[in-house]
Amino acid sequence: VLDHLLMGTSSAILRKTLMESGLGDAITGGGLMSELMQGTFSVGLKGVAPENVDKVEELIIETLNKVTEEGFSEDAIAASMNTIEFDMREFNTGSFPKGLSLMLGSMREWIYDRSPTEALKFEEPLNELKASIAESGSK
Repeated sequence: VLDHLLMGTSSAILRKTLMESGLGDAITGGGLMSELMQGTFSVGLKGVAPENVDKVEELIIETLNKVTEEGFSEDAIAASMNTIEFDMREFNTGSFPKGLSLMLGSMREWIYDRSPTEALKFEEPLNELKASIAESGSK
């Protein structure tokens, strides 16, 4: 959900801030990568002039600090939650075979000695996340 709030749409705060900064041409790659045991979050901005690299890094850190202090709006959280829940329920893999997609998702857990079926379950973690957000808000 955090990945979607930061980068998932053209109005997502980090994506929008970077694009409106004029420091680069387009967002490239990035987001949350959870395939490894320790997840990573990256952001790429294409067309950055060498003298602006530090400015881009500062802008990213400032934006993340702002989000940490202020949180997200309830509307943004609700929209992201709805989008993610819909995507999970639909499980649209496009032209990629669903069975293969399910297997690869299971393998991500299994190679780290976790239950391969845990990757297929989303109802309980999603409900826990909703309850946590309802209890503590957006921060």
